[in-house]
Amino acid sequence: MKDMAIYFKEVDVPSGMEPGKEIKKVLDFRQKCIDEKIVFFKPFTGISDFRDVIREKLEEIGWRETDLLTTQVQQNKKSKKEPNDSNPITDPLSQDERLFEKDAEDFLSELIQRSRTWEGTSSQEVARLRLIGNTISRSGNDDSYLGNHDANLVFQHMRDAKLSDQETRALLDCGVVGFEHQNVPLWRWVAHSELGNNPFYRLRILATVGTDVEKRNALHILGLLDQGIPTHDGYFNKLGVLTTWFEENTDSRVFDAAILFLSSNGQQDDISSIEDASSNCPPHRKNKVEGAIVGILSKFSANEALKRLCDRDVDKVDDQIVEHLFESPRSLASETLKGCLGAKPDTVRLRSAQILFSRNELTPETATELLTDSSHEIRLAATEVLADLGQPLEEGTLKSVLTVRKNSIGFGLFNQGETDTRFLDAYRVNRLLKLTKNELCEKIEGAGPFVDRELSVLYRRFGSTTQDEMRANLSDGFKEHFERKIEEAKSAYGASNKVVSDSEKLGPYHRKVLCSATLSALCDLKKLDDLELVRMTVDQYEVDASENVLKYLSRFGNWQDIERVLNLGDYPSDRTGLLSISRTKLPRQKADAIYALGKMRIADMLDLDLDDQIRKNLLTVLPQKVFKELSDDILLRELERSHDECRIVFALRCVQSLSKSRIKTLLEKYVDSDEHRFYNSVHWLDLGAALPSATAKSVAERELSRRL
Repeated sequence: MKDMAIYFKEVDVPSGMEPGKEIKKVLDFRQKCIDEKIVFFKPFTGISDFRDVIREKLEEIGWRETDLLTTQVQQNKKSKKEPNDSNPITDPLSQDERLFEKDAEDFLSELIQRSRTWEGTSSQEVARLRLIGNTISRSGNDDSYLGNHDANLVFQHMRDAKLSDQETRALLDCGVVGFEHQNVPLWRWVAHSELGNNPFYRLRILATVGTDVEKRNALHILGLLDQGIPTHDGYFNKLGVLTTWFEENTDSRVFDAAILFLSSNGQQDDISSIEDASSNCPPHRKNKVEGAIVGILSKFSANEALKRLCDRDVDKVDDQIVEHLFESPRSLASETLKGCLGAKPDTVRLRSAQILFSRNELTPETATELLTDSSHEIRLAATEVLADLGQPLEEGTLKSVLTVRKNSIGFGLFNQGETDTRFLDAYRVNRLLKLTKNELCEKIEGAGPFVDRELSVLYRRFGSTTQDEMRANLSDGFKEHFERKIEEAKSAYGASNKVVSDSEKLGPYHRKVLCSATLSALCDLKKLDDLELVRMTVDQYEVDASENVLKYLSRFGNWQDIERVLNLGDYPSDRTGLLSISRTKLPRQKADAIYALGKMRIADMLDLDLDDQIRKNLLTVLPQKVFKELSDDILLRELERSHDECRIVFALRCVQSLSKSRIKTLLEKYVDSDEHRFYNSVHWLDLGAALPSATAKSVAERELSRRL
């Protein structure tokens, strides 16, 4: 425990307010550390800050351990015993007793007759020789696997040759060890390694008694294959396997792989065994096991899963599980959701607060408690509840509750810090959304030059009655509107006043914000006659993207509008409404628009110069029939894309969409081509060519859902 370190996140509790129960426990423990002076700690404010202090600690440990490890390695080298040489056995042996199986033995016998000249052997034969060397090992040998280049050479030139069972097993092991990078063939060797009635026998062995790398990668692969807990006779029954995974000395990455596997592939009747096997786990591991049980329960009962999550104080739940838990909010009991307001994962508390808010079931007392939640999104929901109940917070308290403070580098008076006001801005927008049209107009007329928030809300809520005004303002990019506002400011403050000069400097930015929001509101009216104005606005004023604009261009535009879609700014401009405060890019929405505009020209569309995220999302948007209709030339071209993720997604969509015979043909062309080949394209095409079609498509869908 010499390297134990404690870090506390700085949580801002507004003055005069009591922290929530969970935060109070942490604050009390922090104070105890200070008072007793027995544990030293460091504070941090956010993810970036946390990354820095952890990196500092790891570097400190790393430098200290370097000398120790170097000394240990030198000692090990000196003490390592040489393997004993024994006299070769000259008695004839049965085939089962031979060191090498006949296919490998025949190859070796023929190979040793070759000339030592360069032309005497090929690179693929050298690769097979190395493969055969990897089929045998003894206690004291290094763990050794065929390299990825040699593994791909064997696949390219000998995938249909007769290899010994030993070689197939070694190739499978190599594919498992290299699965993290997915640049080594695997699936053909899985299909050829069937033992008895269990096609995944070797994978199950590696997941239970393999090396640490073999265990965690085999678990990942079995998870994709939708397999249950791998069990065997004797000790390695279900309880024995689970106990092995949960042992204290089990590598943390193996343990985490087992937790992920159980979350996705565990069944209800596994839970009692999981509980028994984890009974002696240390607390931090036991909590992860409970998270896995929540994942299992989520497939059968969201209410039961959420209750368990709260009762067992589960720290963290995978985002996909959270999405699954809350995908049918009507089936969730309000009492369950109220209990979730005290859950540890932020996402669970937030989703519960949102649903309770929509049901008008957040009381003033509960909302007041949530004002000190560590998640500012939840604080925003609480302020909304209080405002709707006629108990709005005072301005000073409101700023304290909703402003995120970030410490910056500096000392004393120079350490000003940064603030993030997104949540405060969202609250103010939501207040404007409650006003009538006349009330909004009065605010706009009585305000200074910067009324983008008020105008955005006016146009969004009352677009049908303000559409002519919107068109007029977009026609000149709000130039006349802003000049009028500046003149009003000059009249009020004087032409030389700093307010006026500052306003003129900030004018271009605020005009862009107004153009973006107004264009979104106009597109929401869905009128064909506005198409040219929409195009002109996008071309001239650098507007940001919004779902309304993208849907409008999808509906009324044509091929030439794809460039406009790509030129739209990355962030949505209509961030109004409860909790709509994120600055998430819109690659999926842009991909939808591009497909709608280019679906009659798929080959040209795929050849566009697209951002990698947009391309990846476009590949997921394409219907399966599109892949079936594409020529092999186009498919092979896309499998050569330089971006790894796009290439992998394309290969997976091919497996998902094409017949097994078509994939086999495609794989043969790709592997046997004289052009450069990407190993991960080979890896995933081999999935569709090697395994039964239903199994391959199921694996492809699981892998795609993990990547998107």
